[in-house]
Amino acid sequence: MYVLAINCGSSSIKGKLFGIPKSKSDPLDFQCSLEVVSIGSKDENVKIKIKWEEGKGENLSEEGKRGDEVDYGSLVPFLLDHLTSSGNLKHDDIRYVTHRVVHGGTHKSGIQVSKKHEEALDEMDKLSEFAPLHNHHSVLAVRSCLDALPHHTSLMVFDTLFHQTIPPEVYTYALPPPDKDLAMPLRKYGFHGLSYASIVQSMAQQLGKKEEHVNIVVAHLGSGASACCIKDGKSIDTSMGLTPLEGLIGGTRSGTIDPTTIFHHSVNPAEMVNFKDYSVSRAEILLNKNSGLAALAGTTNFGTIITRLNPNSCTKEEHERTVLAYNVYLDRLMNYISAYLFKLLSSLPTDKVDGVVFSGGIGEKGARLRSDVLKKLAFLGVDVDEDKNNGKHQGKVTEITKDGSELKGWVVETDEEGWSAKMARDEFDF
Repeated sequence: MYVLAINCGSSSIKGKLFGIPKSKSDPLDFQCSLEVVSIGSKDENVKIKIKWEEGKGENLSEEGKRGDEVDYGSLVPFLLDHLTSSGNLKHDDIRYVTHRVVHGGTHKSGIQVSKKHEEALDEMDKLSEFAPLHNHHSVLAVRSCLDALPHHTSLMVFDTLFHQTIPPEVYTYALPPPDKDLAMPLRKYGFHGLSYASIVQSMAQQLGKKEEHVNIVVAHLGSGASACCIKDGKSIDTSMGLTPLEGLIGGTRSGTIDPTTIFHHSVNPAEMVNFKDYSVSRAEILLNKNSGLAALAGTTNFGTIITRLNPNSCTKEEHERTVLAYNVYLDRLMNYISAYLFKLLSSLPTDKVDGVVFSGGIGEKGARLRSDVLKKLAFLGVDVDEDKNNGKHQGKVTEITKDGSELKGWVVETDEEGWSAKMARDEFDF
């Protein structure tokens, strides 16, 4: 029997397949990773990749239709067919599927869904107005799984769960009572929670301590970016808020700005428009999909941005735009990292703070950015080891500061799918 962990984004679907061992004391048996990319793209065909552990299946790489011609709901069955055709399993062998859902509102645990019990999906779709570019697609994926695998049970796990420990003085917004009924309270919820939970576990193993003794500031930097202050293994503050838009600049997200800006920037920002079979306001499209690094640098590729910091690598205009974009990105990141370090250091001795962690695509690959961040923290005793920082990372956790550094820097490979599978194992006790 197998458990499949699915992670749905607006333009990609990622996943991992694990074998369920006979003994509950044995770890889940990783089988393969799965990926569908370029969903919604007008310029590229959808690509599917399946990479098996040696001897467990045949690696696969194929193209489908053009990204904007593909129905999102058809992609999970498409993925499942390729998974079973390239490996030694049948559809019915997949007994559990766990789905990463971005917004879980006030839910304090995951929600089970089966072919006979789909009621929770309607509730999740209602929450899509708070994460319109994510939740709706996750609901489509769950429904398509239930159709393709009618005998399995799904578990929806939420990015917001890890942040349930944030105190009221941090999550409360200074707003009057709303004048309409809402699907959930307006407050900070926080996201990337599966990633942060995975990182806490990895750091605890690295440091040889219990998870409840881990004290770190984490920068999860990818196309979506956030920071989190973790004390005693629990979230006490995070940069994202009611939606993933608040906080750090992303590949296409504006991050925190004056809320009135959009009314001066755009005509009719509240007008509803269709976006990939879901209605959202013009403002949400602009701030979520047309802003961030794409607006400042003209690209969301952080590798390209680093290259263009060299004036000899591009035009003068590209170089100037890139330098500004990089400096803005670094400034916003330092605002959160320094504030969260203060939160930890104001209540803990320095030797109890385990360091600053970088994760996500940019965090794991961005040596220049990591170095620039840590050098600005030299006053706290940070001493960067440039050889380690620029070298190849070994294993899930790599230290990138010198042995005598008073505050440590780390690179940690996050594993949202692995953590989702662990949550399913805990829920279903297999």
